[in-house]
Amino acid sequence: MTKSRRKVGIGAVVAAVVAAMITFTGLQGASAQDQSRRGWDHFGFGVPWEESYGYSQGIRGGDTVYISGQLSHDAAGNLVGVGDFEKQVRTSFDNMDKVLAHYRIPRSQIISMKIYTKDLRKNFDTAARLHKEYVGNHRTTDTILGVSDLAFPDQLVEIEAVALVSPRS
Repeated sequence: MTKSRRKVGIGAVVAAVVAAMITFTGLQGASAQDQSRRGWDHFGFGVPWEESYGYSQGIRGGDTVYISGQLSHDAAGNLVGVGDFEKQVRTSFDNMDKVLAHYRIPRSQIISMKIYTKDLRKNFDTAARLHKEYVGNHRTTDTILGVSDLAFPDQLVEIEAVALVSPRS
């Protein structure tokens, strides 16, 4: 084999390895078209920060829906319940219900939640009571975290979740 033929052969091998790595590991920052081809279904409310920060309220990948941290806002993206922790939790859960409804998932198919709250010691009992009210007798795996700050100055809570599209047998 001549020297020039070896270079072409090595280049082809490198290209094949890179293509295989992309196929198996995926591209970071894949386009919406690439994500659609993978079967991902993105859902958003159309609030300003979705586009400016580049995220979705929920993404379905296979049988799982990943729900971004929900906060207390109205349809225009205005914070609801300034200074009222219970109102913010309830509105955050209402927004979570909108994501679940988009994917036609009942609350009983939520498998995990994370609740981020300012002033955890003061707000823990209220968060626990409202969580129990929201999930009823269904038991989710959960974490509640006290944080020093959230995205918006008057925001007191943010709740994210993972849910199954259909229950497993």
